[in-house]
Amino acid sequence: MIEPLAAAVVNSFLLRTPAGRASVFRPSLEHMGRPIRRPLLRDFFTPTARQWKGKEKAVEHDVDYAQCAECAEWLLGVTHDSYCVMRHSVWCPRRNRMFKINDAVPRRSQTSNYSTSPPNIRRYSSSLPSCSSSPRFNHFSTTLSSPSPETQDVITSPLNHFLSLLQENHPFNLDDAWNAYQILVDSDDHQHLKPLDVLKFAQKLSAATESGGEDNGGVSYFQEWGTRLAALNERLESMFEKHSSEDVVRLKLVARASAFLGDLDNAIITARELSDLLVDGRREELMEIYGTLIRSMALHQDGEHVLDFVLAEWSNIGVHLLPLSTHLQYWHIRASPLQDAIYSTLANIPDTASLLAKRRHWGLETRQRMGVLLLDVFCWDALAEDAYALLKEMRAQRISVPVDLQLQVVRSLVRADSFIRANELYRTISESTNTRYKFLISTGMFLAAHQGDIDRAEEYYSQLSTARWITLQDKGTLMHAYAVAGQVGKVVELFHEFFPDPKNGPQPSLGHYTIVVYAHAERADYDGLNFWLQAMSKAGFVPDIFVYSIILKSFAARGEVESVSAVLEQMRTAKIMPTRVLYTTVISLLAHRRDPVSAEAIYKRALREGITPDRKMITSLMNAHVEAGSWAGVVRVFDYLKSSRTPRLRLSVEVYNTLLKAYVLIGAPFNVVSTIFRKLEAMGVQPNGRMYTLIIQSACDAGYMNIANKIFAEMQAASKDWQTTYRVDAFVLTIIMAGHLRLGDKRRAKAVYDDMCERGIQPTSATFHHILRAYGNERTEESFQIAEGFLKTIMAGESSVSWIPPQTRTAALEHVYGPLMLAYTKTDKPEEVERLFQSMLDEGGEPSLGSLSVLLDAYRRSGDIEAIHGLWPQIWQLALRFSKTDSLFEGEDDNPSDPTKRQGNLLCVPLSIYIDALSAAGEHFVIAEMWGKARSHGFSFDSHNWNHMAVALVRAGEAERAFQIVERVLLPYQRQSESVLRDRDLSPDSPLTFDVSPADVSKPISQSPMHRSERRAYQTKVATKRSGDALEMDPTSDDFAHPLHILHQISPSWNVWRPHRAVLDLLSGVLRHLESGTPVQPVGERSSTPQALEPNSGDAFTRGYLAREMLDRIYLNYPDTIEAIRLHERWTSRKSSLTRQDDGW
Repeated sequence: MIEPLAAAVVNSFLLRTPAGRASVFRPSLEHMGRPIRRPLLRDFFTPTARQWKGKEKAVEHDVDYAQCAECAEWLLGVTHDSYCVMRHSVWCPRRNRMFKINDAVPRRSQTSNYSTSPPNIRRYSSSLPSCSSSPRFNHFSTTLSSPSPETQDVITSPLNHFLSLLQENHPFNLDDAWNAYQILVDSDDHQHLKPLDVLKFAQKLSAATESGGEDNGGVSYFQEWGTRLAALNERLESMFEKHSSEDVVRLKLVARASAFLGDLDNAIITARELSDLLVDGRREELMEIYGTLIRSMALHQDGEHVLDFVLAEWSNIGVHLLPLSTHLQYWHIRASPLQDAIYSTLANIPDTASLLAKRRHWGLETRQRMGVLLLDVFCWDALAEDAYALLKEMRAQRISVPVDLQLQVVRSLVRADSFIRANELYRTISESTNTRYKFLISTGMFLAAHQGDIDRAEEYYSQLSTARWITLQDKGTLMHAYAVAGQVGKVVELFHEFFPDPKNGPQPSLGHYTIVVYAHAERADYDGLNFWLQAMSKAGFVPDIFVYSIILKSFAARGEVESVSAVLEQMRTAKIMPTRVLYTTVISLLAHRRDPVSAEAIYKRALREGITPDRKMITSLMNAHVEAGSWAGVVRVFDYLKSSRTPRLRLSVEVYNTLLKAYVLIGAPFNVVSTIFRKLEAMGVQPNGRMYTLIIQSACDAGYMNIANKIFAEMQAASKDWQTTYRVDAFVLTIIMAGHLRLGDKRRAKAVYDDMCERGIQPTSATFHHILRAYGNERTEESFQIAEGFLKTIMAGESSVSWIPPQTRTAALEHVYGPLMLAYTKTDKPEEVERLFQSMLDEGGEPSLGSLSVLLDAYRRSGDIEAIHGLWPQIWQLALRFSKTDSLFEGEDDNPSDPTKRQGNLLCVPLSIYIDALSAAGEHFVIAEMWGKARSHGFSFDSHNWNHMAVALVRAGEAERAFQIVERVLLPYQRQSESVLRDRDLSPDSPLTFDVSPADVSKPISQSPMHRSERRAYQTKVATKRSGDALEMDPTSDDFAHPLHILHQISPSWNVWRPHRAVLDLLSGVLRHLESGTPVQPVGERSSTPQALEPNSGDAFTRGYLAREMLDRIYLNYPDTIEAIRLHERWTSRKSSLTRQDDGW
């Protein structure tokens, strides 16, 4: 468990904080045109005598000279909220007055002591110490108290305070600084303000504005401060000699102000003027201007404009753009702020391959420059699919691409697990390259290693060794190949071979230790994992994000939420914040637990911590909805990804596979699934093994085995061109075998199994599951003997080691023992079920909700109520354990573990069994208590629970309440399903479903995903028969989620949310019982019949009166249920008449 590992990870390691890449302004969706530049007075710094006037003339005189219409309206009192961004007093000609809107800035009295003091008694030299250093200094914008007469003259001088803000180390707050400047220009002190001080103020204002854009980077923010900076530049225009050092500084400020305002034409003109002035050692200053321009262009326009600007200014910018993807392979070089801004912006250009195709008429050199730059951007930013598509377009246009850059695309595809394309591209590069050099060979080994292709990896390693090109990194790559292949012993052997004496010879790096840790984690060898973590610590290495990621993934594979929470807490303690990769792992864990509510909560926590989700992370969230049967959530996530213009979220084959998985698990008709598959092929989506498997699964569920075999042959042919290690696996062959077994065709099923063995493919627990279930379903002594013998064979000796993955041993054992346990349950042999259950535990299995539910059902069928009472607490505790995720959200205000916010269906199956057993035993009060307890703990109820509750109420003598359940729960949701359709947001602004429609245990839960092939097969037939053309797709449409949107709303009325026939039969009997004048009596302790009546001493007339009174209430209050019963009776009558034997007439 977590204890020894926690000690190894935390107590044995030092803490460290990884450095992050510098961020740039984030792109904004706000756009605006070039702002209008208002005329500003040019005599601002010319000292003039103060003109006094009467109070009654002040407003009129100001209006006459106001050059801002908004100011004029405000002065006249026409408006109270319309004023220019300069806030009136600063730029209006009558600057001896101060008009403030929405700012509570303390005002200096016009008759105060220092305002009438002669100028010559004050000291305005910039060499004065900062006023802020005085203990008696009070900031003008934060206090209303007046200083003492003795200190007021020096301490509160507007000029001294303003100059103190210009000190090098003085904190510079934009609003406070601007307020101080306004106060200064409104006072007599403005006469002593020097242009150089204003220039320095403008510089600090510009720098603070740009740095503040990270948090406030909207258009309005930059417009406000850009306008103020532009006004300062206007005043300074004639103050300095042209092209002097001061004037160059002013020009830089002009360029920045224009960029802030979105006046990009003027900013570019100024930048080009500066490019002639900033030469030699001052080019970095020019690059700072270009950085501001790039960020502003991204804000006001888009990435395509940035690309065009960079290409146009290549002579100035190009030399500063290092090829990051190739340079970072050899040197750890950090991108400059300019390159970081450019690359971050260009990475958001959608569909650059199409953009290059549209520019086919451009010159070859420009297209090559554009393509190479964008390829480098995509490799640097891990946008492998975009890089691949662009490279294909460049090849189509015969644009030359450096081989090293093409190999970087291969590596990007490998990191994205896109091995089909990576192999295809590497083969093409190898065939077109005559020279075998180091990076080419090492990339081939990198590709082979990540696929676990040991033979190819060894071949490439041998080539490097022959050429004496082996590096420590290459040794790590070879170790990684064996780690992926699951050969832990070989990984350890290579480690000792490469580093026999770390003290005196080559020393392993943290990466080499990480590979060994990874190998043990993949095989769930926790003793070995702890040993190598301690060895890493003794070698002086601190665990980094990769080590924590491996440990977290290992615990997640075992479903240990508490351990995952502990690792996350240890990371935060070590100042290592989780990445989106780790959050994706946690979401995948919650998907396996079928808890989409908690998965969305984790997703929101990642957003709050500054994580930018990628396609993998959001696809994991989509899969959480699929596994839980939250079909509306699946549609919403798909629509979010489809409508997104962010390259990182572009639809991929993994997203389409998750959508197809939803169609399979909801039991969609095969023609719907196959239509989507063929349309995806026509769109250029390259199917992989997973997609073919899903289509074959759908065909088998529909019983179309001939079609399934044809698709399988198509898959085999396609896999030959993938150049990957993927081969036909046990998963797809097991699906085909199970399809034949379900149809009773054992001969063909055996042929598929033999083919699997001939191919050298190891059968899995799923393969054995279907074989054992086929024999168990026959329910004969002979079939049971064959099944038992087969089970003993596969579990004997070392044979089980080959097919039981150590990470999922519990699930694998349940897979093979479950079919026989279920078969014995249906033949009323609880002792055999107990024997198999104990045997499973002896083999290292653990109790699960599935296996305990089978055992509970065995006790129910045999009427062993005492055994049921003994088993139920274990089921309850296990359900609570699996539904508990509190530890993941400790310290969070919005904790989804709140039972009222959870929508869990973990308890549905065992609860129905428990209700039926208790009601048959007459323990009616226990049912009511457990129902309320389950609801208070956040467990939802499905239609089967409600149907069983209706039966239990009849058995408890509460017949009216049984009618009430059908009338108010089952039938309304059935009608809701039949009323198509709810609105659908095709472009949601978030993938989160429960923010729009919060989870509530009082709501009926969605139709559960059908992981059992029998249920899918039945639902597929029903859907095919009843859907008609409702699920047909427009031939021109690419809305692949539309059929799912329809299906998840109408399919529950066919199969799930309806009163069961047994319930309608029972309620029909209740009506007949009441019509006979006999009330419904509760089932006693020893009876299992719904109408167990005991003679009583009451008058028969009274009983008949009570029965008729209840019957009248039922007919009055539950008319829809009465109608459903009548329809069911007519259907039953017609069915029985059709099956009645012909009597000869």
